[in-house]
Amino acid sequence: MIDKPAILGGKPVSDKKIRFTEILIGEEEKRAVEEIVRSKQFVSGEYLTKFEKEFSSFVGTKHAIAVSNGTDALFLSYLALGLTFNKKVLTTPLTFVASASTIIHAGAIPYFVDVGEDSNISPSAVERGLASNKFDAITVVHMYGKPVKMDEIKSIAKEEGLLVIEDAAHAHGAEYKGQKIGSWGDIAAFSLYPTKILAAGGWGGVITTNDDEVAEKLKLLRAHGELRALFGSKGAYLYKLLGYNMRMSHIEAVIAYYQLRKINDFITRRRKIAKMLNERLSGIDGIKVPIEEKNEKHVYYIYSININESKIGWDRDTFVEALDHEGIEARRGYHVPLHKQELFLNINDPNVNHFALVNKYPDYSRFELPNAEKLSRTTIWLPMHPNISEEDVEKIVKAIEKLILWKKARAQ
Repeated sequence: MIDKPAILGGKPVSDKKIRFTEILIGEEEKRAVEEIVRSKQFVSGEYLTKFEKEFSSFVGTKHAIAVSNGTDALFLSYLALGLTFNKKVLTTPLTFVASASTIIHAGAIPYFVDVGEDSNISPSAVERGLASNKFDAITVVHMYGKPVKMDEIKSIAKEEGLLVIEDAAHAHGAEYKGQKIGSWGDIAAFSLYPTKILAAGGWGGVITTNDDEVAEKLKLLRAHGELRALFGSKGAYLYKLLGYNMRMSHIEAVIAYYQLRKINDFITRRRKIAKMLNERLSGIDGIKVPIEEKNEKHVYYIYSININESKIGWDRDTFVEALDHEGIEARRGYHVPLHKQELFLNINDPNVNHFALVNKYPDYSRFELPNAEKLSRTTIWLPMHPNISEEDVEKIVKAIEKLILWKKARAQ
């Protein structure tokens, strides 16, 4: 007899919810935070400098500039590169809104091109986009921790004279052809949100670059444009640029510092969990598991599968809901691509986007991006974090098998 799905009143596979994500905070972080609380030095401080130095070494760039969050990291990156008014940036529609909204906040205009089957921006789609318009930059997003084919992107960018921005919010520690993500482009932005591979315990972000002038500009931009950022007390209350208050707190810096010391262990664990899931799920008809291709090191920030609804018998949204009832906290992922979002469909309305008073944006409703649209309908994110046990993996797989078998039995 086939077990009834919990969503229909059956017994769930897991009595305890297997969480989609969890942050691992150790005793080192706790002691360091207590130390800062006792010292009352909540801004600046030694850990900020130490974290930036070690993060730049980890990624393999000359500079790492810690900022308030990943969104601000992207925004300041565009400003530092001069990607403001009258500039056009190619990017992906299958991503979190900040990948594109920060382009708008900087005064530039985003254009979307399609993704490949792996959910990453497609180099061939970039080439097609460049054939129809003149652009200034490409922003790639290393989706789920899987590296974009950066050699192809860099080749296209060099030929066309484009800047390359890496949105590396998913990809701490990922590698392409032995080189760390975050060191390929002209600049890269990382998020340290609590769900990320590397967390700061609050918000937090980091920008990496090899360009000395860009790094100097970023240090000014994040701190009101005040020369104190470059010259210490000698530069106090002297302002060179129109800047912002987008700095990382000392508490966030110390947590990020100690998390960074454990990041390789976090990544090893994620890759082991992904391997177990791949081995168990790849044989299920209608389930497509993530693939690590040659020359890639996938870090599995998110373990994302794609389903064939006709083969598994469930539509995506109901399947995710059914998994949740089984005790598996799954997600729909980016279920509406950006070019289909209300924000972008109404982007030329000044009541929606005040930059519409000075910029004319494309009619995003006319964009045809079939892969992004298909993946937005078929993607499911399964739980992924270092705390997941082998028993949890078995329960995730069992829940998926249970739901599919029940549907197949009902169809006979």
